Amino acid sequence: MRVRITALILGLLAIPAATGCEGAEPVAVQPADEKGGGKSAKPAEKVTVKIVATPGTAKRTVLASGDLSCVKVTITNQRKGQLAVNPLYFSLVDTKGEKHDVTDAMGDYEGQVPTTSLAPGEKAKGTVCAKGDFTPKIVAMTDELLQEQARAEVA
Repeated sequence: MRVRITALILGLLAIPAATGCEGAEPVAVQPADEKGGGKSAKPAEKVTVKIVATPGTAKRTVLASGDLSCVKVTITNQRKGQLAVNPLYFSLVDTKGEKHDVTDAMGDYEGQVPTTSLAPGEKAKGTVCAKGDFTPKIVAMTDELLQEQARAEVA
C-alpha cells in the first residue's frame, strides 16, 4: 500500500514537467490590425490558433450586475488537429497590465464564445467579457490544461 501511495505522489509531482507548465516559453502576442479585419501591418509569426479581437459590448442578461468590459473574438484553428474552445479558456489583460478573469461574468451576457471543437480551418465567433470598467488590451486563450494557446492584441 505504501508503495502505491508513493508512486501516486511521484506521478502527480511529475505532471507539471510532463505538461510543460514549468519553464514554458510565453506565447507571442498576435498584433492587431488597425481596421479589425484580421491582417496586421506587421508580419506575424505562424500561429496554430489565430485570434482576432476587437472592442465590443454584450447584450446583458437579467443576471448582470456591475460593469462589463468586453471584446468580440474570432478564433481560427490553424492546427492539423482538433481545437477545443470554451468560454472558460479566456482572460483579458487591460492597458495597465492587470489580468481579468472571465468566469465572474459568466451568465451576465449573451453571445459568449461557444463551447465547441474546431476542425482544422474552422472558426468560432463570440464575445469575451470580464467584470469591471477597464479597456481590454490583450485577450488570451488557454486550453483544458491551462496552457496558453494564443494571445492577441485588441484592435
